[in-house]
Amino acid sequence: MKIKRKKQLPGYAALLIITLVAALALGATYTLTAERISQQSVIASEKARAQVMPEAEAFEKIPSENDAIEEVYKAMKDSEVIGYVAKTTVNGYGGEIEIIAGFDLDCAITGISVGGSSFKETPGLGAKSKETAFTGQFLGKHAPIRIIKAGKTAGENDVDAIASATITSNAVAGGVNRIAEYISDISIEEEGA
Repeated sequence: MKIKRKKQLPGYAALLIITLVAALALGATYTLTAERISQQSVIASEKARAQVMPEAEAFEKIPSENDAIEEVYKAMKDSEVIGYVAKTTVNGYGGEIEIIAGFDLDCAITGISVGGSSFKETPGLGAKSKETAFTGQFLGKHAPIRIIKAGKTAGENDVDAIASATITSNAVAGGVNRIAEYISDISIEEEGA
């Protein structure tokens, strides 16, 4: 008597089929959500601009002539320029940190926003860079901003570092200083025009 064997799909073929199905599912999910993710990013940027320049009624995008400055906007009120808002990305302890900073016409900081979609700073440490306790220290200051350790005597444009997160603190200050330098150049050009 002959025993009939069932034909089995080889293991590698089953693995190949599972991988193809998973790849197709991921591709379909990305296609369906890419536009919504993009829209959410635009909305988040708009909110951040309004947060860092609360006096502005509108923002007019202008071209950036510096690769390190991703976006630049004139902040408008009553059809007059009241300042500028710009965005840059710096490397922190956990990866990329998006900095959006606003400056009035005297180059004083009107606000900063820290975060971005790639923000991965350590929870409880570097992640505190997004909190008002840290970002609020920048208000009204002029660049260059210097990070100091808590307890040290602070100068006019010094900001206390986040405890145990000096890499993140310095990265944020570096991003604000980069934006400030660019905004200062724009202000000088516009005054001369």
